[in-house]
Amino acid sequence: MPRLDNINPIANSDYLLTVEGISVDGSPVYFTTFSGVKFTRSAAEFNDGLSNNKRYVEGGLKSYQNITISKPHDPEKDQTIIDFLKTKEDGSKFSFRARPMLKTATGNESNTFRGTKAWECSGCDLVSWMCADNVDTADGAQVAKLTIEFRVEQVEYK
Repeated sequence: MPRLDNINPIANSDYLLTVEGISVDGSPVYFTTFSGVKFTRSAAEFNDGLSNNKRYVEGGLKSYQNITISKPHDPEKDQTIIDFLKTKEDGSKFSFRARPMLKTATGNESNTFRGTKAWECSGCDLVSWMCADNVDTADGAQVAKLTIEFRVEQVEYK
């Protein structure tokens, strides 16, 4: 009988999402959603003349999909984030990290990281940011968000 692999998958909520350079009172600002990392490669295609199959050249252009992160908007604490974003509107670069962690039962214990690796995104370039989206003063059931979209030059899991 085959044996199943002994794996311990991570829940989609078990990440610590931070942008280098954004902190409030010395503590990093945490984001709550992350679109993930997606790599794509485009290459020239050709037909070898002997078959009806498409073939692709080696190499090509590699790129990463834009990343979107967000957090619930706190009007008393988010001025630091907005100030940071205003400094990045000129295209200057920043870094983003998504670190796997274990959530604690009560939230009062210190963070426990899963392993020593994290998604390190460097050469990040601001594409857009949005604050207080989807406001509906007649509802109140939704939380207003602060959302950031950025391009990435390099992604490492290290």
